[in-house]
Amino acid sequence: MPSQIIERYKRILSGEQKRFSPYEFEELLYRKQKVQLVLRYAIEQVKKWTPEEARLHLSPKDVMDLKLHLVKEFIEPPIEAKADDVYYLVEYAYPYLPRPGEKQKALVVYKEVLAGKRRHFPLHYFQTLKGEERAKICFEYMWQELLGIKSVNDLPALFTRTEDAYQLLRKYKLKILVDTLYFSPFDMVTEMYPELNDPKLWGENF
Repeated sequence: MPSQIIERYKRILSGEQKRFSPYEFEELLYRKQKVQLVLRYAIEQVKKWTPEEARLHLSPKDVMDLKLHLVKEFIEPPIEAKADDVYYLVEYAYPYLPRPGEKQKALVVYKEVLAGKRRHFPLHYFQTLKGEERAKICFEYMWQELLGIKSVNDLPALFTRTEDAYQLLRKYKLKILVDTLYFSPFDMVTEMYPELNDPKLWGENF
C-alpha cells in the first residue's frame, strides 16, 4: 500500500535503511502517490513548513539531507528548471499551488539569460507551439521594454537591413529565434505580426 512508504522513509531518515527497494516505485499506478507522500512528509513533518514556505526555502542541501534525491529521479523537471533548481519538487507534491503563467516563466528565463545567470536558453525551449509562444513573449519584451518602442509598426524600420537585424538580436540574446524557428529576421517579424507583411512598410532598401 502507498501509505506504508512513510514507515520505510522514516527508516531511511534514521539511517536504518539506505534506500528504497528497487521495486518500490515500479508500479506506475501508485508511483506518483508514493512520491507525493514522501515529499509531503518531509516538508510538513520534518521541516514543519507550509507548502508555500517549502517552495520558497527548499534548497538542494535540504533535498540531500532529507534523502529526497531518492524520489527526485521520478519527477520530470519543467523545461525552465536549472540544474540546481528544486522548487518543482514542491509543486509536484502540491499540484494545487498557484503557479506562474507561461509569460511570467518565459520572462524569468529571458532575464536570466540577459543577466548572464544562464549561459543560454533551455534545450528545445523555442520548439513546438508553446515554444513559438515563448519566442514572441521574449521578442516583445525586447522591443517594448529594452528598446522602448511604442508601436509594432515601428519594427520594420529596425529590421529592414538583415545585417543590422542580426546584430540587434545578437545583442539582446535572441538570435536563437532566427536560428531555430525562422528563415530570417523579416520572416520572424512578419510571422509574429502578420499585419506587417506589407512591402510598403519595409521601404526601398528591403
